[in-house]
Amino acid sequence: MWPTSLAWTCRFSSVIRCERSVDCAAVAEEGELALDYRENRLTDQKGAVHPIKRHYVQTVVGSPIGSEVKIELETNDVIWLSPADGAGVFSDNWIGVLLSPKAGVIVQELRPLVCRPVK
Repeated sequence: MWPTSLAWTCRFSSVIRCERSVDCAAVAEEGELALDYRENRLTDQKGAVHPIKRHYVQTVVGSPIGSEVKIELETNDVIWLSPADGAGVFSDNWIGVLLSPKAGVIVQELRPLVCRPVK
């Protein structure tokens, strides 16, 4: 991911919200996130800036997923991404999710992400 670009735009078109005593439900909600590795931060869909606590890439031998990136934010939100095209021949998009643990009626949110490098 980092050899391609240090700045990425990630879009989502739905959110899955899980409530404390109710099933999880998907709702249509669009938004965009900006990942800036150079400044070590993520800007969310509301414009709030969140520092990246740590990020790393991991590869598991024998896994059908070539490699994956994990990004942990200071808010305890976690982003998991893997390349859409592991060889990088046809696409430099990365796909994954933003997981957001909550304290309250909503206990977890999940946003499916499609991330593209800013060129």
